[in-house]
Amino acid sequence: MSDTDFWSCPPDSGVWGSGDHTITLVLPPFSGPGPVFAAHDPLRAQEFAEAFGTVDEVLEEVQSASAAEPMALETRKDLDFIRVGCWGNVLAISDPSLADNGNAHPVLGQVTALRDRFPGARIVGSAHVDCGETHSEDVIVVPGVPLLHSEGWPGEEPWTLTGDLQAVLDALGITPEVLEEEDVELSGDPRYSDWEGLARLALGPYDPWGRADLLTSVFRVRHTESATALMEEIWLPDV
Repeated sequence: MSDTDFWSCPPDSGVWGSGDHTITLVLPPFSGPGPVFAAHDPLRAQEFAEAFGTVDEVLEEVQSASAAEPMALETRKDLDFIRVGCWGNVLAISDPSLADNGNAHPVLGQVTALRDRFPGARIVGSAHVDCGETHSEDVIVVPGVPLLHSEGWPGEEPWTLTGDLQAVLDALGITPEVLEEEDVELSGDPRYSDWEGLARLALGPYDPWGRADLLTSVFRVRHTESATALMEEIWLPDV
């Protein structure tokens, strides 16, 4: 194991911006009155982290933290930390390398790879980063229907939208009444739709983020060279 990394700037360089960047998998079965989250499994979490596409090597597990505790991104060294939760049939990761500016589509890439590793899983990836302007990328995988990918700068063109939105809504049982009740607006113009809200609805009761009763493992990792380069472009543009 080595601490050698691919950064071109010092660890105390200031991070610019904020956001959230998560991927959550729900393994079947999906039926029942509601999920009962199993206790977090740190060993399984490390195995998941080691196999994740943006991670070159897991260097150490540094602590545990609740799924409700936000990740503090203040300096470059904070970008070396990811969080992974494994609670029975629910797996989740928060990784700052999933943030994008519209050029790399890292959420789509990682969700597609996870779909191949976990066939039959419902997978929801969502990354929103505000570095003066906000960029959003959301991906929803529901078994049996085409993958839904939304990406762009809200209110601006161009906007990427692929997949069959109605098929995803039907497969998840999300009716217009549910959208209205949950205050999730899906406009005819995708630039003005609440894709983050839809991603939340796609997870439903399986959404672990924001839950103080669920623990995650915090790992210090060396990201891959390509993931590191993207993080420098997104989070450290002035360094």
